[in-house]
Amino acid sequence: MTTLLEFCADQPVVSFAAGEAILGENLKDGKLRVLKKGVVEITKRGTIINRLSSPGSVLGEIGILLDLPFGGTVTAVEPTDVYVIENGDLFLQQHPEMLKLVTRLLARRLRNLTDELVEIREQIEARSTEEDLGYLGRFDDVLRRLVDHHSDRDF
Repeated sequence: MTTLLEFCADQPVVSFAAGEAILGENLKDGKLRVLKKGVVEITKRGTIINRLSSPGSVLGEIGILLDLPFGGTVTAVEPTDVYVIENGDLFLQQHPEMLKLVTRLLARRLRNLTDELVEIREQIEARSTEEDLGYLGRFDDVLRRLVDHHSDRDF
């Protein structure tokens, strides 16, 4: 099976210095990026949500797949090299094997997020007292909003 890095081998590489933005929240440029080497930090509205250092990590894929602006800012933590694919959507259409790898990656992230949400809810329930139930109620509101999003009806 071809790896994400192998799909990108003939794509241009852009180097970023520590502290330099690789892509910006709410930017929509159609470019798909794949980490070649280095470390990046992902923030959303200023909150750190992830740090990636694995070569082959995909950046901006959700925006490309949904034709939306990027949902977060990706910043180099150290000198970082990134493959930049100019027309990410077309590239994924032309490389269905890469698209499958990206969708598997997203499915894995979704499964991990779901597992973490359940774990947090169970911990809150186990430690809650009558006074703490407000926190559990707010967490349940977040879960309900996630469940009640009906954007999958678009498909």
